[in-house]
Amino acid sequence: MIGIWEILDFDIITSSIIFEVNEWEMSDLLKKVNDISPLSVEALEELVKCIQTKVYDKGILIHTEGRVNKQLFFVESGLVKHFYYHDGNQFVLRFFEENNFFIATDSFFNDLPAEYSTLALEETVISHLEYDDFERLCQKYHSFESFARKFVSIVAYTAISNLKGLLYLDATERYAKFIKEYGHLQQRISLGDTAGYLGISQVQLSRIRSKK
Repeated sequence: MIGIWEILDFDIITSSIIFEVNEWEMSDLLKKVNDISPLSVEALEELVKCIQTKVYDKGILIHTEGRVNKQLFFVESGLVKHFYYHDGNQFVLRFFEENNFFIATDSFFNDLPAEYSTLALEETVISHLEYDDFERLCQKYHSFESFARKFVSIVAYTAISNLKGLLYLDATERYAKFIKEYGHLQQRISLGDTAGYLGISQVQLSRIRSKK
């Protein structure tokens, strides 16, 4: 005969499982992971335990050029940019808004000093996963390994697409590409950062904008 305590224990365990699943469903990071490649429940559970979250004020560096960074970042809220300096001029590589992953690519995968920095353009909440946990989850769970493989493909495709834009598009075409990709963020991205992304001066940017 099943006693009342056994029934209560079962209800508590069941409630705990439901609570954890609901917690996962509410997490934008886990939704994004599953959108890329679905994880097993076990992999999700362990991933949750590895995630750390930090708030960065506007203007704070998240990682720095020249230093090795081994973290997979996810923007919970806010906006950041990848950038570097050359001959005293700042060049912006990419912007990342809410619900996007980013890494210092060579640093994360090859243990090399980062070739660019990442800066919070506004107060930004970021969750991150350490590379050692990333690698361990890959080895332990096939579903996470599948996610990692697809994530790497996305990173590579995006890098090639951006390089093609720099090599084959003129300033006006690059601005059109910028509007297509980041037009919804125009009110959050300064003209200086827009010019830095396009590789032109603010004067040139003003001329292009005036023709639109």
